[in-house]
Amino acid sequence: MKKRILSLFFIVSSIILANNLLKNGDFQKELSRKVPDKNGYVDTNNSWIKHFNSGGDGSIEIVNGEVIAVSKNENAPEHGVQLIQAPIQLNAGVIYEVSFEIEGEKETEVTVKIGADADRGYYAYSLENIEIKPGRNEYKYSFEMLAETDLKGRFEFWFTKTTTPVKIKDVKLKEIGKIEENRMINLRRFDKQEKYNALRSDINELSELEMSNIKKLKINNIFQKKIDLEKDGKYLVNINGLGIYEIGLVNNDGFTEKVDLDLSKEKNKQIVLEYKNKSEKNGKFYIKKISKDGKLEKVELKKYIGNLLWSDEFEYEGLPLENKWTYDVGGHGWGNAELQYYTNGNPNNVNVKNGNLIITAKKESLENNDYTSTRIVSKNKNDMLYGRIEIKAKLPNAVGTWPAIWMMPTDSEYGEWPKSGEIDIMEHVGYDLGVVHGTVHTEKYYWKKSNQKGAKIDVANPDENFAVYAMEWTPNIIKIYKDNILYFEYEKEELSSEAWPFDKKFYLIMNIAIGGAWGGQQGVDENNFPQEMVVDYVRVYDLGIDNN
Repeated sequence: MKKRILSLFFIVSSIILANNLLKNGDFQKELSRKVPDKNGYVDTNNSWIKHFNSGGDGSIEIVNGEVIAVSKNENAPEHGVQLIQAPIQLNAGVIYEVSFEIEGEKETEVTVKIGADADRGYYAYSLENIEIKPGRNEYKYSFEMLAETDLKGRFEFWFTKTTTPVKIKDVKLKEIGKIEENRMINLRRFDKQEKYNALRSDINELSELEMSNIKKLKINNIFQKKIDLEKDGKYLVNINGLGIYEIGLVNNDGFTEKVDLDLSKEKNKQIVLEYKNKSEKNGKFYIKKISKDGKLEKVELKKYIGNLLWSDEFEYEGLPLENKWTYDVGGHGWGNAELQYYTNGNPNNVNVKNGNLIITAKKESLENNDYTSTRIVSKNKNDMLYGRIEIKAKLPNAVGTWPAIWMMPTDSEYGEWPKSGEIDIMEHVGYDLGVVHGTVHTEKYYWKKSNQKGAKIDVANPDENFAVYAMEWTPNIIKIYKDNILYFEYEKEELSSEAWPFDKKFYLIMNIAIGGAWGGQQGVDENNFPQEMVVDYVRVYDLGIDNN
């Protein structure tokens, strides 16, 4: 039996004291009239501003040392009615406490977000949806600043779901502790990225019944759970209890990844188990109790996806952010006899509204092409080498449409296509509605040789329902998912770039093509336009891989 001892990562905090970091938290001054710029930056002049966007409507005012707020359009996006204070300096590795008093006549909901402006994709360092009970109550919680120090952070209340008036007073933000660097998986990224990011972070793979069985473990007893093991997959274990244990992963051939865990001095620990063997259904996660004394109170098992490298949540209005996106432009068929002209940031073909990026293909003539569309790219803005990228999207449905979410090499160091590779995270053709494809192309395997490597999977009503299309890429394997279902793998079979050119940076492309060698095989339904691809978000994680 092959064994590998893994490293441990611990959590420690130290308590410190601090004053309120917010200005006008007692609402003795009036609201500022400043407005956010196109990147979301605003200086609220040591006070607050009210801000309505994306169809949000309501009332926010200061009266006798309290903010009184109510929404008039609960169908707007949740960030449609905001009370904002900025800029606020949020320091990496600090634990913050948020507190405020709030009074409501009926049960309602308020959201509190502490986050960034558009330069970081409006990333949320903390996002709390708070159910407000009738009467006056105090709410208090803490969060950890697990990202690069932000000199222009934003403190926000969201009131879109606040359908009955609430009164807020005595809002405070205080430093209450710091995080030890040795709890970070990647010290180099301590000042830059979030730590211990798990896929489906709100879901524990262990059920209540399984947790009950874990609590009953006696010396030398073993708890086992069947799980799907993925090559180069990492699994986060949060554990609380007392005693000494062996925790690990094992496949049907007896290949084991394990760690010995001593909880005699510290009850709370986090570990990451890394599985390096071939992917396998029905592998096992196990816990073996080594000591006689002690028991486990809580165990969480989640898939680990690493630090967030960059994202765009599209929580703004207008054209996509210039510091994240650019465009491929033209209408020369694109090597596939396509019929569209890709415009250069034309709002008729690309726009951000209601929290979504919308790519629109239209039936209109331009430069001797019968259709217009958009091909938006992250080239030289946000390129990546290894990691996980996920895109939540809805697809067009007309016959003749060919939407794609894919990646191309930034510098083509191994030569022109296909020598430097191509990764297709999602392709769909309108005449085969509900089937999406994941594919890779290399010099050795590509479509003109009819030997490209890929697979397909059904998607229910992809034009009506959002699905998450994702790809994980390590130095050894590319894996493609739909809604976290792994349906295609491509392993490095040789060192040659002919089969594996995937050791250089790639960039993301999202587009709707019209017609072409594949999309146009059954013609184009020109009466069913315009057509849209709607993108809720793009997120890129590093899978815990340090490219340096």
